[in-house]
Amino acid sequence: MAEQLYPQDTVWGVSGHEPGSGVGVIVPYDFALDRELWRWVPDASSLHVTRTPFVASPVTADQARAISDPEPVRRATRDVLVPEPGVVAFACTSGSFVDGVTGERALVDVMHDAGAAHAITTAGALVAACTALGAQRISVVTPYVDDLTGKLEQFLAAHGIATVERIGLGLLGQIWRVSYSEVVRAVRAADDPDAQAVFISCTNLATYDVIAELEREVGKPVLTANQVTMWAALGAVGMQAVGPGQSLVACRVPEPDRPVLRAVPEPLPEPSAVDDPGGVDAAPTLYKVRVRLPDESGALARLTGAVAEAGGNILGLSVHGQDSRSVVDEMLVGGELSRARLTAVVRGVVRADDPEAVRVIAADPHELVDAPTRALDLVSQVRTQDAGADDSGALAQGLAVLLSADDVTVETEAPDPADEHALGLLSPCGNWLVARRGWAAFTVTERARADGFLRAATAQPRRAGYEVLLPDGEEVLATPATGDEVAELDTLLRTCLAGTPDDAAGLESWTAADLRAMLLPPFGVCLVVRIADGHLVAAGALLQADETDPEAGPEPVILVHPLYRGLHLARWLRGKLAATVTT
Repeated sequence: MAEQLYPQDTVWGVSGHEPGSGVGVIVPYDFALDRELWRWVPDASSLHVTRTPFVASPVTADQARAISDPEPVRRATRDVLVPEPGVVAFACTSGSFVDGVTGERALVDVMHDAGAAHAITTAGALVAACTALGAQRISVVTPYVDDLTGKLEQFLAAHGIATVERIGLGLLGQIWRVSYSEVVRAVRAADDPDAQAVFISCTNLATYDVIAELEREVGKPVLTANQVTMWAALGAVGMQAVGPGQSLVACRVPEPDRPVLRAVPEPLPEPSAVDDPGGVDAAPTLYKVRVRLPDESGALARLTGAVAEAGGNILGLSVHGQDSRSVVDEMLVGGELSRARLTAVVRGVVRADDPEAVRVIAADPHELVDAPTRALDLVSQVRTQDAGADDSGALAQGLAVLLSADDVTVETEAPDPADEHALGLLSPCGNWLVARRGWAAFTVTERARADGFLRAATAQPRRAGYEVLLPDGEEVLATPATGDEVAELDTLLRTCLAGTPDDAAGLESWTAADLRAMLLPPFGVCLVVRIADGHLVAAGALLQADETDPEAGPEPVILVHPLYRGLHLARWLRGKLAATVTT
């Protein structure tokens, strides 16, 4: 029998409850087994239960992280401390193992910071129970999907406990509806001769009445989430849990809050796609940190605070839209901390196992210029290159710099839309500019930025136009040619030469190249004249009269539709063309 830390108050043979002998319990919003928790509680103690805020999410790793978010847990701890319990228990298995050893310790720290004298979690209680029973190899039964079950296995491995067999029921909600018969079948399927114990995960899974019978059947301890939680919590206030036939309740509980197993150091995050030369971090240096954060109050403040505390100097910060529930924050961080250290600090704050959630790579000092200024500078560079804005090679170079892409290639087809590491843009030439990078997925913000860059870099300058009122009162519009009017000019030329004695010879002497040369002359501009319905009725340009005589000046070449001759249109065109040469 454990020593009573808080002596019972007995009057007429009836025991009262001393202050500090109660157990404060924080459970998830959907917890449905309050009555089961009470079955482990002796008369001398009491439970004070509170719930975390509602989260509209199925039972996944995201839900587990939402339940274990520090701020709701801190508020729940303060609430449940009002009746002065001697210990506070965070009674959610997945919420306490989803972010590994670091995440479980952080939960305990949050409860301590909120005022709890003693604090435990279900995942931590499981480790303590395995230690008390000497179980280093166990079988695991969970109601979870495979991803969440795998995170439990990783958490146990970090504490030196091997999972020899595991069964997951694949449920995404209403776990409290699982029957005793389903639990028994799952335990029988998961039991392995090499396992020293069986653990049934999830505090929303009813197990109290089947534990003793299962232990007799499998011949080894059967641990459950609610059982280990109440065993550890009651032990923290010097009391013993009530559980006839359950091996664990007879074991001594380790001293409160003392580590019970040496935690195997968690591996450092994998290095980013861009390694430092020789694999050694250079210091001091500059890093680009990209973090996927939940879109919630305080998330960015916690991140920047942790980076600063670790010795990082945040020199730049931008926010990228991702989806309705998360954003991607990008920081430029200087300082003397290594990339491995910086990665570990950031990953510890966001508590994410997904490699995509945190990326750290070496940064170019030019990236300290803010994104809008860099984008404008790149547009200017592309537009002033001799190749022109329609050159896909120049556009690809600009996009590669703008997006920090590994490469940008010109391809005939768009990339797979499901590939977040590839971004495709349709170029003015009809090909696809495809940016790829391995170190981080492209964000919605980057896609919008790339679209804007491409539009700005390829936009044609607005050409000046002249509205001309003809003597008969009709209004026509004269504008500089773009070079795309070859077919229209050919039609106009045929119309102008039709019926003339040398029309056939005249047409043969004008090739498509000649027509394009007229539209884009080396001297001044070519003016094309259109009527209200858009038809081309006249064109004029200055062309070299004698190509063999370089000193011969350009002469005007004027084409006017027969229906518009005699309206002084040719004279007006000659005057405008002459003005382009003199100015």
